[in-house]
Amino acid sequence: MSDAAARERRAKQTTRNLIYSLAATAALVLVMVLVTPRPTTSLVQPVDYKASANDIRDTAKLPVLAPKLLAKGWYSNSARWNSQTADGVDNWYVGFVGPKNQYLGITQGFNANPTWVMLQLKGDLPQGAVTIAGKRWTVWQATAKNDPPKTRDYAMVTEVTSGTRTDSVLVYGTATKSEFREFATLVAQQLKVLYP
Repeated sequence: MSDAAARERRAKQTTRNLIYSLAATAALVLVMVLVTPRPTTSLVQPVDYKASANDIRDTAKLPVLAPKLLAKGWYSNSARWNSQTADGVDNWYVGFVGPKNQYLGITQGFNANPTWVMLQLKGDLPQGAVTIAGKRWTVWQATAKNDPPKTRDYAMVTEVTSGTRTDSVLVYGTATKSEFREFATLVAQQLKVLYP
């Protein structure tokens, strides 16, 4: 066999070996994907936000919100107390997830001021007001349309007074407008109890 023929044979063999190697690697990856176990339930566990709210009420002596869930299928995925913050506004946050993966969140700022509210809703502007369950809510909307919607593209804000302290309650999320109204009704009902 001549040198030229041997070189051509080696070149073809290298290409064949590369193709065989790629096929073996793809088969190995496919087997790994097929045999890797995947969880069948959500890895996010519901949070007992009502128990957390009760603990904070006892320790901080503040009227912390813990509204009822909207309906079957809704659960809380997060509850957080933020005290001694850099802006000086202690706040309570609870996040809720619905059966269609919609989201609603509450942030309750204690002794909050308009600047704090604006910083929470950066990029949003007040677009009017609605009254729900006897409470006046200012509606805030994002100045730019986000796709998919961000969690604070639409928000409703109300203020409540306790003695000399004014607290702000923000309700925001990606739920439908009717779910927002229902949820704001539940929040307003609890506000009447907590802020007599």
